[in-house]
Amino acid sequence: MRRIQKACLQRFEQLAQRFGARRPEQAVALWMQKAREISENHGVPLAEALVWVDARLQGKWRRFRWRRQGRPPSAASGRALFCDAGLGGLARWLWAAGQPAVWCRDADDSQLVRRALQAGAVLLTTDSLLLERRVVRSGRLPTVWVPPTLRVTEQLALVFDQLGLQLLPPRCMRCGGRLCPVEKAAVADRIPPRTARWLEEFFLCQSCGGLFWKGTHWQRILSRLRALGLPGAPG
Repeated sequence: MRRIQKACLQRFEQLAQRFGARRPEQAVALWMQKAREISENHGVPLAEALVWVDARLQGKWRRFRWRRQGRPPSAASGRALFCDAGLGGLARWLWAAGQPAVWCRDADDSQLVRRALQAGAVLLTTDSLLLERRVVRSGRLPTVWVPPTLRVTEQLALVFDQLGLQLLPPRCMRCGGRLCPVEKAAVADRIPPRTARWLEEFFLCQSCGGLFWKGTHWQRILSRLRALGLPGAPG
């Protein structure tokens, strides 16, 4: 709880500076009070209320930036999204949403930061202490703090909102590699008989060689992606 509150406080301070608030400390105090009121009025934990306020402020900042620039930033920047060890579930949902996510399941904080910098990636982390690192505070390493209290689909919506992402054709659900169409006849020996009777489109992962098709499981995933109201057209 204290770590979440500290992380939100840091982000509120950064936002106050970005918005050019004449009295940043008053703006931060107002946002903190807003979270307390939400917590008391709706009976939710303060940590959850802080995350809610933070998400709305981040969205407001992004819209402000878009208006100032005259256009939204390109959603197809091609930057990889490096997920820390605690975000394996989010990484899989990002793959389903067509995003180039990398799950760094065995990396400690220092390794994670170094790899993300070398790859020119955006860092996604549940560790609020990473926000205090100079490379993050300076903006050299773009970082999104993902509250661990959120459900995985809420985490996905948060990342999409803060980075201005769009749904793209899905990636491999095993490793995140790109999927390419393959002739059914070329992989006939790998297709379950029941699946072969009603599906004609199949895909191979360019990275791990896994075979995929858009069956009932994918339809359930697609339904949940659409329910989140994410921009773009999923494959």
